[in-house]
Amino acid sequence: MEVQKIIIRMLNIYSPIIDKDNQLVKTYNNDFCINKYIHFPIILNKDNTQWEDANRYLLYRLKTTPNINPMTLDVIARDLRDFKRYCDCENINYLYVPRKILRPNWLYREYLNKKVVQGNLSPNSLKRKLSSITGFYDWLINIENIKFKFDLWDEKETYISYKDDKGFRQNKKVIIKDITNIPHTKNTSIEYNNIIDGGKLRPLSVEEQFFIFKALKVSKNIEMELLFLLAISTGARLQTICTLRLEQFTRIPLEEENEIRIKIGYGTLCDTKYSRQNILFIPKWVYQKIQLYINSNKAKKRRNKAKHIFSEEKYQYVFLTNRGIPFYVSRSDDYISQYILPPKGETIRVFISNTLKKILNEMNINIQFSFHDLRATYGINFVDSYAELIKGKKISITKVLIDLKERMGHSNLQTTEQYLNFRSKTKLTFNAQNKFEKYLRGLIDDFI
Repeated sequence: MEVQKIIIRMLNIYSPIIDKDNQLVKTYNNDFCINKYIHFPIILNKDNTQWEDANRYLLYRLKTTPNINPMTLDVIARDLRDFKRYCDCENINYLYVPRKILRPNWLYREYLNKKVVQGNLSPNSLKRKLSSITGFYDWLINIENIKFKFDLWDEKETYISYKDDKGFRQNKKVIIKDITNIPHTKNTSIEYNNIIDGGKLRPLSVEEQFFIFKALKVSKNIEMELLFLLAISTGARLQTICTLRLEQFTRIPLEEENEIRIKIGYGTLCDTKYSRQNILFIPKWVYQKIQLYINSNKAKKRRNKAKHIFSEEKYQYVFLTNRGIPFYVSRSDDYISQYILPPKGETIRVFISNTLKKILNEMNINIQFSFHDLRATYGINFVDSYAELIKGKKISITKVLIDLKERMGHSNLQTTEQYLNFRSKTKLTFNAQNKFEKYLRGLIDDFI
């Protein structure tokens, strides 16, 4: 049996105290800002015992960062699991450094480097894994006061240049550890075709957008079509679109409105990356299509099967599977603790792979894409819609970029600038954007 990562559905955090009657009492632990945590990862050794150091480190991360994203904590746990598997396989004691050349973290780096050379691991994954292991050793050294015979890394101070959220260039002093200092290799062919925005995204051409929505119509799956429509018309991420609630679609749009603004993120039931507060701009006609869907018999039947029952119907998810389960369970959903692995859009990814791409293949169309690519497509479509105005100097590039930054919820302008740079590199524009929007409206009308 290998080292395993398992999930505790509900971790109750307390201090055990023996009272005067010799009874065990559970009291709130003052070291933590929370008294429970949903889906806490722990690591088990080959003999099914706990890897105590790693699990205490994960608790430390939870204590020092109480709002840590569960996905972030899970990734760290997976990286630690993989490191322990390597140590066990090579008979390496991760706490023993007899000679400098036998430092466990450097041996692991060499092992991972070989995987990169073989094409089995990306440089980014290499750096992330080493960062996870370095954080673990840093905790052992500075918090647990573990002494090693040789230093596990060398450090040096340097300055990095970056643009702040207003586009101004700033310098920041950082400490660089040589163990995680991976030489940057630039793959121009990949960068040319992708935008780095929460992952490598590939904007779809207008022709590809046409074919994808044509295939969606053939699939006769209105839920998927509306999910795709929201993504391509708002730039919202999958977790945001799938955690929209009925209460956000109760308002009757004003005649003069072109877009409906919906609050998302912290303080709402709708998830965003890192729970950042933001505004979702939904085209009026798309908003109205969602309202029609909500009141359709098909949507009502799904809600009648709903597995998550809330105090008021308005808190129910807009989109449910045919079994009444959310496509993506919100972090704020009390039912999330009932899942070992809460739904995170897997149904949509399976639909793309097993249904949509099959339909496209039958049309002799080969398009390699993911749902997240629709976000990048929205950004490029937005830039292209202002192309003529920018060319005629009727609107500034800065104004367009700041507007797009707000709509896509970027934390800094540098991420947004990629969309303008991508378009200038490709020398192409989506001149058919207005025609494409009319095409989308026509498709949706056939469904509801």
